[in-house]
Parts: sequence; structure tokens; C-alpha cells
Amino acid sequence: MKKILTVLLVLSLALMGVFAQGAKESAPAEEVRYGELDPMYVDKNGDMVADAPEDPSMWLDPDTLIFAYAPVEDPAVYEEVFVDFQRHLEEVTGKKVKWFAVTNYATQIEAMRAGRLHVSGFAAGTVQDAVNTGGFVPQTVMGTADGFVGYRMAIITYKGSGIKTIDDLKGKNIAFVSESSNSGYSAPRALLYQNFGILPNKDYQVSFSGKHDNSITGVYNKDYDAGAIADTVLARMVAGGRVPDPAEWCDVIYESDIFPPTAWGVNYRLKPELQEKVREAFLTYNWEGTLMKETWPEDDRFIPVDYAKDYAVLRTIREGSENVAKLLGE
Repeated sequence: MKKILTVLLVLSLALMGVFAQGAKESAPAEEVRYGELDPMYVDKNGDMVADAPEDPSMWLDPDTLIFAYAPVEDPAVYEEVFVDFQRHLEEVTGKKVKWFAVTNYATQIEAMRAGRLHVSGFAAGTVQDAVNTGGFVPQTVMGTADGFVGYRMAIITYKGSGIKTIDDLKGKNIAFVSESSNSGYSAPRALLYQNFGILPNKDYQVSFSGKHDNSITGVYNKDYDAGAIADTVLARMVAGGRVPDPAEWCDVIYESDIFPPTAWGVNYRLKPELQEKVREAFLTYNWEGTLMKETWPEDDRFIPVDYAKDYAVLRTIREGSENVAKLLGE
């Protein structure tokens, strides 16, 4: 009997060990948040950008960094603009730097995804795709000590229109610029739906003015009930004496968050220490007396950027545009 009990005890302990091992193996793994990212990327810290690979064999540590700016009409002009910065990047990283003249956004994103592009600037409208499908890690934007210089989409109306809130726009005639305009078309129709649930040509009527200037003067002359415009255009028109001080005739019933500028950063596969060196190069570059300063006179430095926070408005616009298009059958 004793022997039987001993055998049963041994078997029980063995089975407990098996069950424990099975439970250990089936325990949920550490949560990995992907967000909008392509499944090939991992985002464990939830900052919405791809983490560097955990396997060092996947890191990129090239002798020559490939550097690019966003596609422009004449890449040769901008190649000259960035010569001085590229020298600085070489000094800080200890790497050679080679200019890559991209011809379109698809090529730029694909080069980043394939690991052929290491350091780059992506225009604001392409940053989301570059992050999600190309493994781009935004580090900085151009700006000043006060932050980056951007602009807002504003919806304005004339004083006495009776429009005080977004809800008052229902049934009214709103001036949009053209279908190719971000702040004069894509942004307002997306944000008005995402934030307030109202749709163009259902809840309000759309008129196309052709230019921000026309939308502003149209509201000023009461040709439109309201208009969606870029606030910088209104400021320029006031400075040029083309319309009076807005305080005299205009009410702003909505302003978006600031639209961020071009993002500068790295390929997620760059060796983590090299990523930090590139970031250091951006943040320590002296603009004084450079072609960079001549080209972007409103800026004087690179400043840190937070993709999750600073590009949220553009992600909202993208999502809103897709939702509106589906609802309208476009």
C-alpha cells in the first residue's frame, strides 16, 4: 500500500509539473501595440512608431548614410541647401552621407521600407504613411525657440450672420477652396464630420471659391455664410490691407490644431546608438549664415517632435476624409 501511495504521489507531482509548464507556456505574452502600423513593425511603448528590432543582426549600421528631402520640382537646388547640414551629420555620426534625390512620395516611402534610405524629411501629408508602412521614425521638425511654425484651418463668418457655433452651420452655405486644398477642403469636411458629425451637401451646402483669398473676401462681402480658410492667408490679407482687421467684421467659430510641417527622422532599423547620433546632429545644427536659413527664414533650428501628439490632427483628417467618402459613396 505504501508503495502504491508513493507511486501515486510521484505521478501527481509529475502531472502538476506538466500542468504548470503548460500554463507557463500558454501565459499571455507581453502586450505589443501595433496601432496603425504595418504588422511587420512592433510598438511596445505605444508611441505609434516602429521600435528598433530587438535582434541586433537586423540593425543597419552602414558606412554611408543615405539622406533625402521630400520630392520637389528641382532636387538639385535643395541638394545644395543641405550640403552644410550633411557635413554636420557626418561629423556627429562619423559616417559618410550621400544625397538621394527622390522623385515621388511612393519611391521615398518604399526606399525607407526597404532599408535603402536612412535619414529623411517627409512632407506633412506623407508622414503617416511613412511611419505606418515605411518604418519611418520622426525625430524633429524645423522651428524656433517657440515651437514649430505651422498654420491652422479656421472657419470664419461675418458678424451678424447668426452663426455662433458649428451647429449653426446646418443649412448654411460654406465656402471651400477646391478639392485639391488641405485647409480649404480636406481638413474642414473631415474635421466637421469627425468632431461634429455633419456632412457636406447634407447638413450644409458647399460652394467652391477657387482660392483662400476668394473665400475670405466672399465672407467679408457676405456672399457666403461662412468659409474654411488657412489662418495665415487671412493674416497676409490683413497685413496687405486687402481686408480690414478681422476684429471689425469676422467671427472665428472653429480653429483646428496647428498643422505640423515636414518631419525629419530615421529608418527604424538604424542601430539605436546611430539613431541617437542622427537626432543629436539635427538638434545641434547651427543655422546661422546657411542656405538652410535663407530657404526657410521663418525657422532657425530643428526641434524635437512627438508623432503621436503633433501629427494627431493629420491622422484625424485622414480618417475623417475616408469616413466622409464612404458615407457619400465617393
